[in-house]
Amino acid sequence: MRKTGAGRILIGLSFLLVLASCATPPQAEDGAPAVSLIAFVSSPARGDTYELGETIVVAVEFDRIVTATGEAQVALTIGTETRHATFYRSDGQSLYFTYTVDEQDRDEDGIGLVANSLLLNGGTITADDATTDADLAHAAVAAQGNRKVNGSLVSPAAVKSMSFTSSPAKDDTYERGETVELTVQFDRVVRATGEAQLALTIGMETRHATALGWGNTSRLFFDYTVREGDHDEDGISIAANSLALAGGNIKGPDGTIDADLTHVAVAADGGRKVDGSLVSPPMVQRYSMSFPPPRDGTYELGETVEVHVKFDKPVTVTGSPQVALTIGEQIRYAAYVTSWGDDRYAVFSYKVQAGDRDGDGISISANSLLLNDGTIRSADGLTDADLAHVAVAPKRDRKVDGGRDVTPARVREIHFDSSPAPGDTYELGETVRVHVEFDKPVTVTGKPGLALTIGTRTRHATWVGLGGRHSLYFEYTVQAGDRDDDGISIPANALALDGGTITAPDGTTEAVLTHEAMVSDGASKVKGSDVTPPLVTAIGFRYSTPARGDTYELGETVEVEVEFDRAVTATGGPQVALTIGTETRHATLRRYVGGRSQSLRFQYTVQKGDRDDDGISVPANALALDGGTITAADGRTAANLTHGTVPADGDRKVNGRLTSPPAVKTVYSFSPPARGDTFEHGETIEVLVVFDRAVTVIGSPQVALTIGTQTRYATFNGWGNRSLYFAYTVQDADRDEDGISIAANSLSLNGGTIKAAHDATTDADLTHGAVAAGAARKVNGSRDTP
Repeated sequence: MRKTGAGRILIGLSFLLVLASCATPPQAEDGAPAVSLIAFVSSPARGDTYELGETIVVAVEFDRIVTATGEAQVALTIGTETRHATFYRSDGQSLYFTYTVDEQDRDEDGIGLVANSLLLNGGTITADDATTDADLAHAAVAAQGNRKVNGSLVSPAAVKSMSFTSSPAKDDTYERGETVELTVQFDRVVRATGEAQLALTIGMETRHATALGWGNTSRLFFDYTVREGDHDEDGISIAANSLALAGGNIKGPDGTIDADLTHVAVAADGGRKVDGSLVSPPMVQRYSMSFPPPRDGTYELGETVEVHVKFDKPVTVTGSPQVALTIGEQIRYAAYVTSWGDDRYAVFSYKVQAGDRDGDGISISANSLLLNDGTIRSADGLTDADLAHVAVAPKRDRKVDGGRDVTPARVREIHFDSSPAPGDTYELGETVRVHVEFDKPVTVTGKPGLALTIGTRTRHATWVGLGGRHSLYFEYTVQAGDRDDDGISIPANALALDGGTITAPDGTTEAVLTHEAMVSDGASKVKGSDVTPPLVTAIGFRYSTPARGDTYELGETVEVEVEFDRAVTATGGPQVALTIGTETRHATLRRYVGGRSQSLRFQYTVQKGDRDDDGISVPANALALDGGTITAADGRTAANLTHGTVPADGDRKVNGRLTSPPAVKTVYSFSPPARGDTFEHGETIEVLVVFDRAVTVIGSPQVALTIGTQTRYATFNGWGNRSLYFAYTVQDADRDEDGISIAANSLSLNGGTIKAAHDATTDADLTHGAVAAGAARKVNGSRDTP
């Protein structure tokens, strides 16, 4: 099933009830589920006529909860033609179907539905028991005069509304490190690529919120992180027409007509003041346990219990914090694994062991979040979080039985996770990506494969990685002989181990690989003989910001990313011309983003004479080959390098006369022991020190380690740009039962030097915070590793 942006459409059942005249009488509860209502629940963006690229949504409500699988459809009557809306979402008793208006579609009277237009198309619609087939009969829906269709019309997409979607964590004032989030709603789906900015008025200053959500959608998302100098006592406002492109583009559904970015002002909001001098401790907002057990509410041996702790503002986590879980009569510890959601969520996980039992469901006592020698602090790393929280009661759908037989994982869904770069046809060198989702977490070894039917030939997509614990991703690159005019299909039971394994989390229970066929998709045709020149879709400074404030200093690196509409191959020395003040400087090709990729990155190092008080800009068509090549994946078809301008960005000024001392950004945790939690005799303890800008090292700096009651020195072992590596080899007498620690300011020169890379006179600032002892890095030098 191909996912669409229509998944964001919210449909109220109260609206459906207004259309109850279309319904058939409900059936008795002991019979098959029956259609109680079928209706159109979307409207044209403007007036009474759907235009090219707009989405028509149909809702089918049953008289009880149903389960749908596969590619069910609803046949629409558009003029004299029949078009098929495909299933994309279920919601208890309701199923939703979508159809995107094509250029040829015309209906001057309005779309309608003939009786019994709901079709399984190889899928299933059953009662909640998954065995009783639903009765699909329903009455006709007359032509809807307020839902005409004309696919030849393409009005520019326009801004419908602009709103804040976040609020200050405390009271009415955003503090330093908090994120201001905004949503721009268009009146129809837009195709957005590259970068855009939304200018915010914060006090007397203009700050730029950058775009987050791109793709085919009617909503674009922006955010801005409050910095130290920001101050606004009246509340953030947005001037009229503050939405601007920054090397990207926003177009209508046809991909050619630019969206209309004009909009009205958003007045100052007293509930969204700003004071960047304030930093309150982050506080726990709530706990949640994600991924409930896939079957009968019980976690089995090897399955992962995942806990999400949401804070009221972004946090920085170091070390190994834990959450204490109550499982039956035992306390088990979920360990910190990652952060997400703008670093407001800390994720912890625990894998069920053989002895775990809980018939009432896992619970969490109040104040069970423990640092365990780690840290949880504000985004600036200075203010400790308040870890107090209320208890989380047990839930019956999260029981635990680590001793029962492990049920095998089963395939839940297969769908394409990619689209052709141009239109509906994959060309030579393009990658087809397929997503296989299981009903429970899986463990994979080796290289399982997935058979694709491309024309009359079978091609094999290979496993490339997991997407979360439930999902597998497979990829296939289109070859010269590939041709499919109807679209790629996947036969039933096309998933094969190919010498690998796919098991339940216990690592031994094999997954059931049977699945239904996926029919041809007209949007996934293949023509391996064609190669369209790659086009630049975006150019900008997406991942490059000054180390401090809004100004690049001497020796800092400006990075430019150029994104194409398909994978490219680059050779030689292509460049991007930058306008810095009145001068032109050239950023040179540094690397791909992921090998043969859709993105190329270019870098320029600020020189002493560079100065730009308004911010760096990129003129139109600044990408040049300079004797190199940029081609399609076939290595022959030259890319089209034309692109628009990237306007000056006030957050990326340049002053090559400034040289702030490089400062320690972080001291990384040590390398893990070879076995268990203890370094043994002869093992190497590694320490990584990262600066906020490039440095040059001479001599033998060192880092003092606290091992038990002794001080040991990790010696300098090399560097790369901003990172310094240190190593210490465990000796016989070394003992530490609590874990190695590093005191604050333990980095010392030891007769050497650490200076700014492009200014040999500026010494680095070596001050840094402490690294707490970690129980997972004990030391016992009397033990020998075999």
